[in-house]
Amino acid sequence: MNDGKLTRRQFTAGAAAAVTALSTRVGLATEVERGNQSGQLLAGAAESVITPTARGTFLIGPMQAGTGVHDDLYGRALVLSDGTKKLAIVTTDYLGFDFQYNDFLLREISRVSGIPPAQVMINASHNHSAPLTIPWGPWEKNHDKPWHQTLSHTLADVVKRAVDRLEPVRLRFHREPTQISFNRRFPTRGHVTMAPNPNGLNIPWVDVLSIERKQGGRAGALFSYAAHPVIVHGASTQITADYPGFAVRTLQGMATGEQVFMFAQGCGGDINGFPLRAGIGAAEAAGRDLGYAVARAIQSNALLLDEGRLVDFSTELKLPFQQPPAVEKCRRLIEQSGEEDHKQRLKELLAIAEGGRAGWMPFPIRSFALGEQLCILGLPHEMFAEYQHFALKESPFKHTMVFGYTNGCECYVPLEKDLRMGDAGGYEAGPLGAALMYHRRLALDPGCEALIKQGIRDVLTRLRGQLNQAT
Repeated sequence: MNDGKLTRRQFTAGAAAAVTALSTRVGLATEVERGNQSGQLLAGAAESVITPTARGTFLIGPMQAGTGVHDDLYGRALVLSDGTKKLAIVTTDYLGFDFQYNDFLLREISRVSGIPPAQVMINASHNHSAPLTIPWGPWEKNHDKPWHQTLSHTLADVVKRAVDRLEPVRLRFHREPTQISFNRRFPTRGHVTMAPNPNGLNIPWVDVLSIERKQGGRAGALFSYAAHPVIVHGASTQITADYPGFAVRTLQGMATGEQVFMFAQGCGGDINGFPLRAGIGAAEAAGRDLGYAVARAIQSNALLLDEGRLVDFSTELKLPFQQPPAVEKCRRLIEQSGEEDHKQRLKELLAIAEGGRAGWMPFPIRSFALGEQLCILGLPHEMFAEYQHFALKESPFKHTMVFGYTNGCECYVPLEKDLRMGDAGGYEAGPLGAALMYHRRLALDPGCEALIKQGIRDVLTRLRGQLNQAT
């Protein structure tokens, strides 16, 4: 997996030189923006610990109550402004959020920061060593806890502090090759199993947006990689941010002064961090590799982005579900089930089959652009890697960052060919796998791939059109 790559030790000296000192903050954002008559780009970043304080918080990786905290979980925010419009990107070391709660977070962030909800992206790293916050499995027993209220206040405060730190900046973008992951869908004997697939589609790079203060120094960086944070998973019952957290810690260890480093999850629905369930030490090593790759990107002669107007465009698709299994099949599965929670999910599936209703899944798409130079595309749910590759191919912008797990996560989004495999489609695509575990109990219709790809095309086209109108 590391053939042809430098070792971690070989990276250390050069990577350490990649992160520079923090300069003195300038005044409050309102004062900076008031004097920003030239339309120059402003940015501010902030972070806060969001680790649940209650002992025994249920963790999805080990599927049991946590026994302590190995390293804290963080919420971070980057706010960009051109003096007229503000855009906010919020990242968390959490699993993701159901739509109802995500909308609640957006409203609270908007109320406190003054940034409209449509101009905020909330990305989750999909960390499995964090609380269960998506509508999957035993979610009904483990949501609406006291820390849900605390989290909304904390994230809103983080965004407000980022707004208060707005100052003139330069942005640089670089895509650095690196790989700490594998595609996890391995076809064998007519069906798909979850195992490393060396021939499966991957995303072997990290995208890095580096933020430099015009008065000198660096404010931090936003970096995105695509892979499930499951290197710890069930190997520990402690809370940890897994490899993304250790990547941030690596960068912080090389920094002089306070800087904010933010991890955003890409389209890693069918990709696992490597090695799976190997524990905290392995996650720390993978995070160190990723952190060094980010540092190399910062150190490189990364492209300086031209200053331009900020524009945004959002839409929401309605994705159809497959029809449920036949009533008789549902009843037979219930009779064969020996586990009460599984039986209850099958009973809910039976009720859908008897009612003849399949319904649809919300699919919000959000996009930001900085002039013609940079587009940031936010997609919801657990997107397969193919969608990230597709968006990059279709994008009319010079550089594009694609996030998954953004503004809601309630299902997997496989490809048409995977969904057409039925029960042989594996955990992510089969109707009795993750689809049954998620609270809507149904897999997406195979035609959703075409709808999503057309939706991505339309959003990118409209975003580019918004830019033309703004200029």
